[in-house]
Amino acid sequence: MAFSWEPFGRTHSDEPEARETPPEPQPEPARGGLPNRPARRLAVLTCMDARIDPLRTFGLRVGDAAVLRNAGAQASDDMLRSLKLAHEALGVAAVTVIGHTDCAAHGRDSETAAVAAERAAARIRSAVPGLRVDAALLDLESGSLARIRA
Repeated sequence: MAFSWEPFGRTHSDEPEARETPPEPQPEPARGGLPNRPARRLAVLTCMDARIDPLRTFGLRVGDAAVLRNAGAQASDDMLRSLKLAHEALGVAAVTVIGHTDCAAHGRDSETAAVAAERAAARIRSAVPGLRVDAALLDLESGSLARIRA
């Protein structure tokens, strides 16, 4: 049986094309030939917001980076565990924490999201020595990415 999103309802029901039956999802291309180590030795920690497509937004391809997502791009314990593993076992040398404007996890306040990204970067830096850590804020309106001093 093929996978279907149908049980989750339609999206954007006010759009005419959404009223039609959505197409069947296409199978993922085979990726067994890719190494498990990210090619750019990079990890990205960003928000789970559905408006963010991490690979496309950050100019990456499958296999370039380890991508971690949670509400508000927080350096929670599970994110720290994953980043430690990525650093020690997969050769990840750098992580960028990317918050965004209009983030529900931060009350839709851009300044709060930026401060949270800075704090997440600081927490990662102290928990995973040897990992280069940066922070940035994605403006969802313009698509621009601005580095945050962390």
